[in-house]
Amino acid sequence: MKITTQIEYLQPPEKLADGFLSFAKEVNQKCIERGVKFTIEEITDLFNHSLPGKIRANFLIWIIDVNRVIEAINLIQSDLSELRNDKNSLKGNPVIRSEFLFQAFFGEFFRIRELSKSFIKYLYSEKILNKKEKATFIDFYFQGFDWVYELRNSFVHQGMSFKNYDIQLNLSTFKDLSTKEKEKFEALLKQANTRENTVEIQCALYMNFIFEIMGSYNEFQNLVNNVLADLIFSFEELNLHIEFTENDN
Repeated sequence: MKITTQIEYLQPPEKLADGFLSFAKEVNQKCIERGVKFTIEEITDLFNHSLPGKIRANFLIWIIDVNRVIEAINLIQSDLSELRNDKNSLKGNPVIRSEFLFQAFFGEFFRIRELSKSFIKYLYSEKILNKKEKATFIDFYFQGFDWVYELRNSFVHQGMSFKNYDIQLNLSTFKDLSTKEKEKFEALLKQANTRENTVEIQCALYMNFIFEIMGSYNEFQNLVNNVLADLIFSFEELNLHIEFTENDN
């Protein structure tokens, strides 16, 4: 049975698209006033000096960077799914591989926080956020990720992992088990409830952890994104303009 592995990608707030439209309208109006069109180089320069252009463009670039991390996490989920279906589907020791994949997930997941921290600092440098707001958002990210750190430390540093034998698992905790897969897992536990024999069940558990963590993260990030978008709007209401320097005739 093929297990769904795809983690939902982030989407920027739809309201941010309005800024690009405003930028295009202002450039068009200036073209009419000048009676000539801008070159690509001139438009690029205008875009880089326009709040609707620059701030939103960097917002989208940050979303793209985060989604690349999510893409890597999806690859981890895909590999775990292969092992879940058949522990011999990939080369090497399936127990070691599955544990490596789960640890790799945490490494990728915490890259998101660092990317977000850099973006918050960028917004501060552009005066979208003041010093207090920057510190508040960074603290917010740390608090939002703390519980995942605790989970990760339990697995990596405190030896919280499956025993080598006499493994006790409650299959009712797996929400996505089909009847066929449930029967397979039950048979594995009865056959030999060792770490090696139940690695497919372990992979199912790892996948569930990742789905739960990423689901919580997506809710958290969408909330933050909408707050940031509103702050960008508030700032632009006071500062919105396109600067024309040597390109203006």
